[in-house]
Amino acid sequence: MKNLFLIAALALIPWAANAQNSNSKFTITPRIGMTVSDFSGSKLKEAYSPKAGFVAGVDAEYNFSKLFGVSLGVFYNMQGAKANAAVLMPGYEPTNNFEISPVNPTTTVIGKNAHIDFDRNAGSYIYLTDFRTDLNYISIPVLAQAHVWKGLTAKLGIQTDVLVSARSKANVEVKYKGVTYFEKSNTDIKDKLHSCVFSIPVGLSYTYKNIELDARYLWGISKVADTKDQNDKDLKNSTFAITLGYRFGL
Repeated sequence: MKNLFLIAALALIPWAANAQNSNSKFTITPRIGMTVSDFSGSKLKEAYSPKAGFVAGVDAEYNFSKLFGVSLGVFYNMQGAKANAAVLMPGYEPTNNFEISPVNPTTTVIGKNAHIDFDRNAGSYIYLTDFRTDLNYISIPVLAQAHVWKGLTAKLGIQTDVLVSARSKANVEVKYKGVTYFEKSNTDIKDKLHSCVFSIPVGLSYTYKNIELDARYLWGISKVADTKDQNDKDLKNSTFAITLGYRFGL
């Protein structure tokens, strides 16, 4: 039995040594980290602000030489943004289908720390604040890699983002028949967005003893949706991602 363990251990030595070799032609790097995402392209100043998210996945790289390589990755990637808005619907009547029928014109305020002052004793109303759009993608980056200095790598490429889920969220304050309710809305908006968008990743990474710190900016180049809203008709993703990974040589 001891001999079997010894043989198994000896068999693993070449693989373990190779796994520590960051100069291997093929490398696999699992990564996990966070995103800070926003929307660009809105005509309304301060309409959106960044939100934090999660990213995890793996890159597979082939090195043509000590200086240049190319990688293909697959990631679960949270994007989206906070919407800086407050919406007041004063006076409303629920329909038979439980839909909302406003009686008076809706008031909307856009900007950082947006809020609306109104008389909460004046009858029924719906007041919405703290809007957020959560977009979750399966991201597939293809990157050219330039190993410019000891452990330092510059990256540039194209990324395809396939939409997995999309939710619009907000805090809701409702008053009806003298009773005030506080709720959180969570609406599926996936069918209103493009199922596939593209971005250009630009980044740097630093590798030390196979531990790799990677920072990328994802510059959205395609619209997240087609909309009739002229203010948001060119809305695109704008995301910064930072991850920590471990580089395995194959």
